Amino acid sequence: MLVGGTISMGISGCGDGSKKTDTQKGDSTQMDSVAVKNTAVTEKFPPLPINYDQTKVLKNLYVIDRAGVVLRQGADENAPALGKYPFGTKLDVIAEEGEWIAVMDRVQRDYKGANGEANDVTRWEKVYVAKSKLGKQDKITISPKDLNIIVSQTVNGKESYYEKGHPLDKYLLVELIDEQTFLAARNTAKNYMIKDTLSYTKNGKILELPLENGKKLTFTDKDIDNELESMYSYMGHYDFLNAFAVAGNYWESADVRLFDRKDGHLIVECGDYPFFSADKKYLMAFHADPYESTGDLQLFHVKQGKIIPMISVSFKEWMPTWKEELLFWGKDGHIYTAANHINGYWGEEGSLSERSQFIRIKLLED
Repeated sequence: MLVGGTISMGISGCGDGSKKTDTQKGDSTQMDSVAVKNTAVTEKFPPLPINYDQTKVLKNLYVIDRAGVVLRQGADENAPALGKYPFGTKLDVIAEEGEWIAVMDRVQRDYKGANGEANDVTRWEKVYVAKSKLGKQDKITISPKDLNIIVSQTVNGKESYYEKGHPLDKYLLVELIDEQTFLAARNTAKNYMIKDTLSYTKNGKILELPLENGKKLTFTDKDIDNELESMYSYMGHYDFLNAFAVAGNYWESADVRLFDRKDGHLIVECGDYPFFSADKKYLMAFHADPYESTGDLQLFHVKQGKIIPMISVSFKEWMPTWKEELLFWGKDGHIYTAANHINGYWGEEGSLSERSQFIRIKLLED
C-alpha cells in the first residue's frame, strides 16, 4: 500500500462501551485529519494495523487538554501526525509505553493503485497520544468559554444555524456558579404544576381529559416499533392558566403540550417539562438532546393567557440536568440548572453521570 494520502479516524462516541461496531450512531466528535507525505519518516514509523477482536482494551481515558491532542503513528514526537483528538474525546487504551499511550481506532487511508486508480481502506490501527494530555472523565468540565457557544437559535421565527458554533452575545447572560448559590436559589423556586395524575388515568391505550364545554380531549397510544410510535401521559394542570399538561413520547423525540381546559385548543408545545417564572410572566423548557448532544432552551412570554415564543437556542458544549428538581426558575428571575459538558454527560458505563456543575441564566433586556 502506498502511504501518502489523507488519513481520517473514527472517533468513539460518548456513552458507548469499550469496543464499538460499525453500526453505532454517528460520532459526536470529529477529528481533524492530515496527510502523511514524508515517506522516509513513514518507513521509520510504519502504520500499525491490529486485530480488533484479539486486542484487549485496558481502560478508557479522555482528552483533558482543551487544545486537544495530536495522535501519531508511533511513540515519538517525530512520528507522522495523523490528526488531532478534540477535548473530551473518549479513547480506548491498549498499552502504555513511557510517556505515550497507545489507543485503538479506525484509520482510513486513501491511496493510488498500480494503474493510478483511487482506492481507500479502513482498518483498526494502533496509534499514539501523549500521556500528559489524557486523564479521567471527571476532568471533562464546562469552562466559562463554553457557556454561551450555540449551534442554532430562533428569534421571532427566524432560524440561524452555526455548524462550528457561535457566541450568543445578546438575549441571555450565562454564568457558572457554585453549588451553595445554586442550592440557596432552589429554596426560592416554585413549581406551579398541580400533579393530580391519578385524576385522569388511561383506559388501555386511550387517555381522555374532560373539557369545560362538555367535550373530551382524547389521545390514543400507537405502540408500534416505527416512526409512527406515540405514547401519551397526563402530567397535571395549571390553575392560573387553566391548562392541562400532556407528555408525548415518540419514535426519537418527546414533548410536553399544554391544552386549554375550556375548549381543548393547544396553548403551547414544549420540548420538555414546562417551568414558569415566579411572576408567571415567562415559561421555559430545557432539554438535553441525546442525539445531537446539545442543550436546547426554549423561552416564552406569557401575556393575557397566551404563550408567545421569544427565543430558542441550542448550546453546543453542555447539556442541562435530566433531574427535574435540579432545573428551576429562582425567585430572582434567573434560570438555574445543573449541567455537564457534552463529553462528560454520560458515565463510564454508559449511564447518565451523577456529577454536575451549576449554571445561572439571566434574561437580558432587548
